[in-house]
Amino acid sequence: MKKVWIDTDVGGDIDDALTLLLAMASPQIELIGVSTVYENTLARAKIAKTLLSLGGFGNVPVYAGEATPLKATYVHNVPLDVTRLPKTYEESVFGEAEAEGNAVEALHRSLNEHGSFDLVTLGALTNIAKLLQRYPEDVRKIGTIYIMGGAVHMNLNEFNFSCDPEAAEVVLGSNGKKRVVTLDVTFRCALNQKQIDRLRRCKSEPIKRVLRMSELWGEGMILHDPLTLGCLLSDEFVEFEKGNLKVELEGHYSRGKCINLCDFNWRQAGREDLLISKNVKAEEFCAYYVDRICAFDSAMETGRIFFPNRDKSMAMPL
Repeated sequence: MKKVWIDTDVGGDIDDALTLLLAMASPQIELIGVSTVYENTLARAKIAKTLLSLGGFGNVPVYAGEATPLKATYVHNVPLDVTRLPKTYEESVFGEAEAEGNAVEALHRSLNEHGSFDLVTLGALTNIAKLLQRYPEDVRKIGTIYIMGGAVHMNLNEFNFSCDPEAAEVVLGSNGKKRVVTLDVTFRCALNQKQIDRLRRCKSEPIKRVLRMSELWGEGMILHDPLTLGCLLSDEFVEFEKGNLKVELEGHYSRGKCINLCDFNWRQAGREDLLISKNVKAEEFCAYYVDRICAFDSAMETGRIFFPNRDKSMAMPL
């Protein structure tokens, strides 16, 4: 059993919600907490809490985290707006569940309580950067930080790092084990129409709700964030190599861009504590993802409860 905490900007691209489904569908992990980050974190927390509750994981605490970056006020020329509702937020669909507490303090308390757990970050790294700045000793308690962010081989300012470049630089520069899953590999993990249709045939409420959210997003399903959790679940999908990543903090157009100092321009050595994605078995992971979600759907429909930290009040007889 692996103890896992997910930090997410759920409510934008559908992949965050798809990752929460995968977390609920993975009996080999114990989901001990979820925190939200960037802009309207309370609305994001309500989305996360609702999805977890629908899946029988209402006992997992959800914390609204940092809404504003360490320094950034614009992202890709769009001004920050902490009141803006996420794109897949509908008041008629979400809003019943309230967030619990403060994310940074909750992370600190949970690390002391559990001793250690792995972090999976799916959005801006503001919560994690503030945790490490406020409680630097906590870096020794974190197992591995699995980070979805950056684009090493693509000429692209990836969104998560661009939302808070300073926070990304803090986390990447910290001690402790980190695995960075970049757009270079996640873009290859797109579900085909047959796989999407298979998900649409699922009958359980959390999956149906996420599929409704995907219609609001309206741009297919690329498994950026699920692949990051997938790297925690199995070593077979992504090949990693040592890297030495820096985030550009100054340029008007390049701010937030990720640079690997191991390339032929900079020629610096890779760091033992920082692995970056090199290649992915995309077809295998997409198939694994759909199989796992459909197994979760079947378990919910038949009452076969095999999820270790599922809310006991939701458990049905075997």
